[in-house]
Amino acid sequence: MGAGLMQWRAAAARRGLTLRELEPSIGIEIGGIDLMAPEDAELTAILRGACVERTLLLIRGQQHLTPAGYVDFARRFGGTLDLSSRRDMCLRDHHEVFVVGNVFENGKPAGAPKVGLNWHTDHYHLAIPALFTFLHAIQIPPAAGETTYANGIAAWEALPSEMQARIRGLRVCHSRAKLYRALFPDATEQQCLDEAARFPDVVHPLVRTHPESGRRGLYLGGEWGSEIEGEDPALFGDLLAHMIKPDFTHKHRWMPGDVLMSDNRCSLHRASEWDQGQHTRRLHRIILLDEMRPE
Repeated sequence: MGAGLMQWRAAAARRGLTLRELEPSIGIEIGGIDLMAPEDAELTAILRGACVERTLLLIRGQQHLTPAGYVDFARRFGGTLDLSSRRDMCLRDHHEVFVVGNVFENGKPAGAPKVGLNWHTDHYHLAIPALFTFLHAIQIPPAAGETTYANGIAAWEALPSEMQARIRGLRVCHSRAKLYRALFPDATEQQCLDEAARFPDVVHPLVRTHPESGRRGLYLGGEWGSEIEGEDPALFGDLLAHMIKPDFTHKHRWMPGDVLMSDNRCSLHRASEWDQGQHTRRLHRIILLDEMRPE
């Protein structure tokens, strides 16, 4: 890991921020932060270093975070903010913010309830996929609806050397067309065709080197729409089962005001179901696109 990233803990301590690791192999909570505060280059570097090292970063108590402030915060990490093709499920005045959950406005769906209900890393269907994902908890059901995150770097490092040697050069084909039909069952046939035309299938390495830490990690993409080229589908299933073991995961129980920042470059995450007939779950998602292809 680069010298700058290694210094984030010392900088956090100097500023009086509190640190709490969520699990031995993934996740850290940093306390003492107000995301509505003016831009602070050192704090941005601390948060980036924490997320890169731990894959998942939790900041609690951000109920006062406005959509404009949320977008401003995400922009501090560089790159380009994604604009979803489903503008009907984005905030009207902030199209960078996609609404995840069973949300209705004026009698119509204003959020995507199925998004996140599969193991995936965000935007793996793009030639240059997602960098960081931010989720802001707005409305949370009293039970269930958690999100579990898995660390592909820790999972890779725990594989036997024989398996590492076998899979190191393999590649994965990712199909947005297959994924889109699963994510948006309400989509019309024309919307599905348009999406497939906009996003042809792409191929990425199964094992990628993290460009900031230099560590290798599994990059599976998602259980909907991803296949390892030239291999029995059972291999993908075996690697997925390995990566989502408790040793490499954190199951997050949401609280209103939580902000989670995750590094998509070697991770997976999945939401759990909840009682949609009785309770609303609303998260605001921003995806920051990367600037380089996986290697």
